[in-house]
Amino acid sequence: MKIFGNGFIAKNLKKVRLPKKFFIYAAGVSNSNVKQNKVYNREINQFKKIIRKINSKKILIYISSLSVENKNLQADKYVKNKLIIEKIIKNEVPKFIIIRLPQVVGKNCNKHTLTNFIYNTFKKEKKFYLWKNSKRNLIDIDDVVKILKAYLLNSPKINSTINIFNPKSISVRSIIKIFSEILKKKITIK
Repeated sequence: MKIFGNGFIAKNLKKVRLPKKFFIYAAGVSNSNVKQNKVYNREINQFKKIIRKINSKKILIYISSLSVENKNLQADKYVKNKLIIEKIIKNEVPKFIIIRLPQVVGKNCNKHTLTNFIYNTFKKEKKFYLWKNSKRNLIDIDDVVKILKAYLLNSPKINSTINIFNPKSISVRSIIKIFSEILKKKITIK
């Protein structure tokens, strides 16, 4: 198995042994708040170059985002980009599985993840601006790795899209409360 990507998810998936028939694409824009078109265009061009090089007998596993299911985010550039790549896959890749994930948590260096952002807000003692009633669906990277391994080793459905998520979402206010208890600190919430 080959994995393309150097980020948090890719590094964790590299710990798993899977058959050589799989090619996992776990790369992309790591900050979903990026607004510059050139960043997304670069990702699409890179993706097209990579899929041209993949042996047609291999099964492409593309790590996408569950955000594409959110009707309120259809105009978001990050979501649009994920949908464009999913469409390219469906039109140009003979064998694929698209894996859509929610917000993946675990020890990582990406300061743009929700949990790292909240942690850094506590550390810097900044104000946290909270959307009323906001919730997030979080899944631990260790669970993602276990689920993907089990799925891919047990006759996965080729040319399909699989949504993997936590059955329970959590309010952002609750996440902040958990951080507050662990760090024994408080922040101002607006």
